[in-house]
Amino acid sequence: MATKKPKSREVDVRILLIGDRGVGKTSLINSLIEDRFIENVPRRLKGIILHPDSTPENILTVISDYNEEEQTKEQLVNEIKKASVIVIVYQIHDEKAIEKVRSHWMPLVQEALGGTMHGRPVIIVGNKSDDHDSNSDLDKVLHLMNEFSEIETCVESSAKTMKNISDIFYYAQRAVIYPSLPIYYPEDRDITPSCRRALVRIFKLCDNDNDALLNQYELNQFQLFCFGIPLAPNSFSEILTRVEELEPKGLMSGSLTLDGFIALQMIFINRGRYEIVWNVLRKFGYSNDLTLREDYLYPAFKLPLGSSTELSCEGYQFIAQLFEKFDEDKDCFLNPSELQNALSLCPLQQQWIKQAMYSVETDVRGWVTYNGFISLWTMNTFLNVSQTMENLAYLGFNVKHVCQLEALVITRDRRVDIEEKETQRNIFQCHVFGPKDAGKTAFIHSITNKSMQRSASMTKQSGSSHVTNLVKVKDECKYLLLHEVDIYSQDELLTTYEKNADVVVLLYDVSNPSSFAYSANIYLKHFNRTKVPCLFIATKIERYEVDQDYEMQPNEFCRFHELPEPYRFRNTEVGKSSGKVFQQLVTMAMYPHLKKVYYLNDNNLFSKLSVGAAIAALAGFLLYKNI
Repeated sequence: MATKKPKSREVDVRILLIGDRGVGKTSLINSLIEDRFIENVPRRLKGIILHPDSTPENILTVISDYNEEEQTKEQLVNEIKKASVIVIVYQIHDEKAIEKVRSHWMPLVQEALGGTMHGRPVIIVGNKSDDHDSNSDLDKVLHLMNEFSEIETCVESSAKTMKNISDIFYYAQRAVIYPSLPIYYPEDRDITPSCRRALVRIFKLCDNDNDALLNQYELNQFQLFCFGIPLAPNSFSEILTRVEELEPKGLMSGSLTLDGFIALQMIFINRGRYEIVWNVLRKFGYSNDLTLREDYLYPAFKLPLGSSTELSCEGYQFIAQLFEKFDEDKDCFLNPSELQNALSLCPLQQQWIKQAMYSVETDVRGWVTYNGFISLWTMNTFLNVSQTMENLAYLGFNVKHVCQLEALVITRDRRVDIEEKETQRNIFQCHVFGPKDAGKTAFIHSITNKSMQRSASMTKQSGSSHVTNLVKVKDECKYLLLHEVDIYSQDELLTTYEKNADVVVLLYDVSNPSSFAYSANIYLKHFNRTKVPCLFIATKIERYEVDQDYEMQPNEFCRFHELPEPYRFRNTEVGKSSGKVFQQLVTMAMYPHLKKVYYLNDNNLFSKLSVGAAIAALAGFLLYKNI
């Protein structure tokens, strides 16, 4: 049973035996590893390893004991801190032994671990019980357990007769792998608040039809996911009967309510079957402190330089099902209550709700459309993939999939796309620059169908500076992500992110003579002679148009720098995601290698020609130019 530590294997359980001199700590360990009692044992055993194959849970266990003649108190404290579980051994026929555990050993453990709420399990072992009445200390032991909540169990043992030897270490392992303290308050006879929160999340994830009940099919799916076997034919009716006996509010319409589901877990806890509850919790990603594990929330992956993240087909399917589940009135909108319920399990719920109001398509009431909900996830997957993975984990993507990586697609390096002159990407980023009052906010919110009045009420403080929506270009649908960038000084430098766009928009107000100079200077300083396609957009064209206080007028400037002529953005286009300007921006982002010849063509060329015809026209032009 005892062996050397397997290479590259972390220790799962560290068991430390402490207690007075001569109580049989070393004999207990020795009897376990030798499977027989030996009279002469070493003064101390340390680092004894139990091979993972010796336990059903395949856990690696290391056992040590304490010897007051060889170790100082400081060394003992360090050993206690490293231990996963502490076994306090006392001599059962010593009348003062239990009092010594209460007055000395338990306070010592608490002091070493920083207080009474340390969360480390303790096992009490009354040794040398081979000739002792087992009932004589029962009242004292129960009083001790009631006084110290960290005591998981008490065991009477005898190294000499091999009584309960394996049980001691089984209970110690079990106390670490399936601890009772995080899930159950024995003094209150109720589950802990953390456990209740976890079970509420699990219940909601299993409630596929969102009716606040678990029917037979849903409970069977829960059983299959957690334990790999379906419910037995009569199990569901038996479960309902047992739950009803424990919790009167546990049933409704022949199904389990939330109270009933929690009562079902309490049935196992009351029987001491903590492993069943922990198996459920761990299948849904929980660690021993009842928070979701780091590896469950953020599976490791590497994003290569120049690549981006998008949702996969599995990801989009999950998000679509999430929308359908919480669209209770089936009107293809999520009202504020439905949106809050859809994201209720996410820690960043309020942040995403705020983004939904600002950054994606809603109707005039502010209710999120189906397309807006999909766009919200598309945008966050592109901008903050870690946050998307976290939310997917909380919302149960991992219940039907191995991990969140199945919800993602990592795109090819943009530089390769440019060299190959084609792309499979579905999200394109456009940075929008312009002076104050040029209409940047109204422009970017037009892609989410927000009117001039609605966009005027929005500020960056009320949400994100990003907005996105689906844009149809011929037979393809792509997401255009607009980012409003403010530059408060001509000397201000752009970040790497702000310079690495798929396409850039530079707005200017035709009625303000100093407006174009601002955008022209940004172009010359940051984007001239780069591979980033740029488009100047003239706003407020219904007003009286004035000459710009610049060395060249906008049209002349664009011709000189081989740019498309400025797009004249009309008030009638505000609040319309179907505007031609967005189609042009997506086309420019998809085919940046056409950048140098856009200026020779009418702005509407790519809305009139198919992509193939546009490329053919370009090839003809280049051939003509080289003759």
